[in-house]
Amino acid sequence: MPLAAEPQAGAGTRPAPSTGLSVTRAVHRNFGAGVTALGQDAERRFFPTHTGHAGVALHEELLDTAVGNTFEDMGAALLAELGEQPETDLVILAYSTPDLLPTVLTAPTLTERLPGRPLLLGVADQGPTAPFSTLALARSYARRYGFRRVLVLAFDQQLMPYDVPRSGPRGLAGDGAVVLVLEASGDNCRVRQAPGLSPQEVPGRLAELIRELDPEGTADVVAGPGIDPAWELPVAPGSLRRAPQGYPCTSLLGALAEQLPAAGGSAALLVEYDPVLGDLSACRVDPVAAA
Repeated sequence: MPLAAEPQAGAGTRPAPSTGLSVTRAVHRNFGAGVTALGQDAERRFFPTHTGHAGVALHEELLDTAVGNTFEDMGAALLAELGEQPETDLVILAYSTPDLLPTVLTAPTLTERLPGRPLLLGVADQGPTAPFSTLALARSYARRYGFRRVLVLAFDQQLMPYDVPRSGPRGLAGDGAVVLVLEASGDNCRVRQAPGLSPQEVPGRLAELIRELDPEGTADVVAGPGIDPAWELPVAPGSLRRAPQGYPCTSLLGALAEQLPAAGGSAALLVEYDPVLGDLSACRVDPVAAA
């Protein structure tokens, strides 16, 4: 997405390049039953046409009965928990399934709650790879354009009027959202991705990535559902935990939010594999600097 020659967003007034970003705060929540009706007027027109084009069967009965959580509602709840925010340069949304109300422009409605005019980006159609791609994108934009503050919002939403996966790395079990605050107060986040790998190639390549990002073997490793428990990984005993299934876009970031590395603690190393795209991803988040 190209920037205008004279962007009006807050980032456009910051010419100094950024050396990187640090994840300084994170909030995660899984949501119960929502209150928004699925079959609103716009969706009743949208779904019959688009499910037909996509070759999936529409469950029309759900348009009359289903209620759930929208990205806007979940994102607003997390932003409220963050509290008042300073000017933000970039907001990136990541999601593995469409919004409950796909006709709603979620990013603009959420950023109305933020000061300034941040640039808006979205990462979709990447399943469990999306959180890693989003963090890599945030770092790239910060380095190139001197962005000082980025918000990453990731969503999982299971209610659709057609069949969605219920098992495996892309399976859906509920609704969840995560917000990460990344600031140019250091550089504690590194992302590595290896695309197009078969399952047979992954264990060796994953071991290489773990050794690259954690040469001392001291990080707390969090593995996503796509990481086969039978794979032998070069991690210290007791340092590996597994993120829960059913939340492909928020499970790993949620684990990070619940145990964000603090000053003096161990780094976190997130790893995931998506067999659909063949993407292997890893991200190391070091302890945040002491205030």
